[in-house]
Amino acid sequence: MRSLKSAILLLGFNRIDYFSQVLASLEKNQAAYEHDLHVYVDGGPDARQAEIKQLIANSKFPDATIVCRANNWGIGRHLIDARRRLFDEQGYDRILLLEDDLVLGEHYVDTVFSIADWASKYDDIGTITAYHINEHPIEQQKSQANHLIATNRHFWGYVITRKVWDEIKHIIYSFEQKYLVKSTYTNRAHRRIRWFFMAKWINKQRQMKDNRLVPDSCVTPPFPKIPFRIATSQDAITALALWHHGYHRITTRVSRAEYVGIEGYSFSPEVYQSQGFDKQNLGDYAHLQTPAEFTFVDVDAQGNPLKPTPYR
Repeated sequence: MRSLKSAILLLGFNRIDYFSQVLASLEKNQAAYEHDLHVYVDGGPDARQAEIKQLIANSKFPDATIVCRANNWGIGRHLIDARRRLFDEQGYDRILLLEDDLVLGEHYVDTVFSIADWASKYDDIGTITAYHINEHPIEQQKSQANHLIATNRHFWGYVITRKVWDEIKHIIYSFEQKYLVKSTYTNRAHRRIRWFFMAKWINKQRQMKDNRLVPDSCVTPPFPKIPFRIATSQDAITALALWHHGYHRITTRVSRAEYVGIEGYSFSPEVYQSQGFDKQNLGDYAHLQTPAEFTFVDVDAQGNPLKPTPYR
């Protein structure tokens, strides 16, 4: 197999404490140094670009490429444009996308890229992550270390390939052009996005892949056909585009990272708790090794299908 041109994309804005933790965890990943690091920092009066640039300069990645926005784009345009630049303009084959609130275990980078290699023989894998809220006892999780499952949750820390991006980007770029270019991300037209944009794609016939890893028993649509009060974020649009084109998202059953974003654009302590992040139930995730082999698991211990929850 030819050598793939891979990048790590790290996003930042003004949460210096979180960003520092994520950067320090990335430095401990030996596999991170095998890929180009790109740091994209949003702008505006609340941005802390100089501090982030200094953190990178003092890190083990002094040659990282840093892109600082001249004004505030909002996370939607900021992230869409970063993927456009890395895939469409710079020709990367795959990207590991990291936000500033997911602290990584020491083998996270190696694990997700290894899963990407393993999954490349299938046609239906859209994104790969190694973060999951596993409520099983830690002792039980030890027997699940090489398990992969389907997911509709948590877009943080995921690998996506240019092949997948090229298929889904027309939906994402259309969303960007219609709803983000002439409006701030905060003031985007939520109702119009749901009822005119998302409803259109939710109700279109899904394009199915031939060589599939994820069986029908483990498939749950990310959104209902009537899009009442569902998310309108760029992550939600990415989930919608993946779904329409027959892609599934997979993750390790045992988490290799810790989500620390209690405070943020879409998060508060109440949201953090309501979405189950207070139940992360992590073992020694920091030192969890990359398995020699992976196994996709489609049923639980009682033989029930492991169907992912809808998008959250």
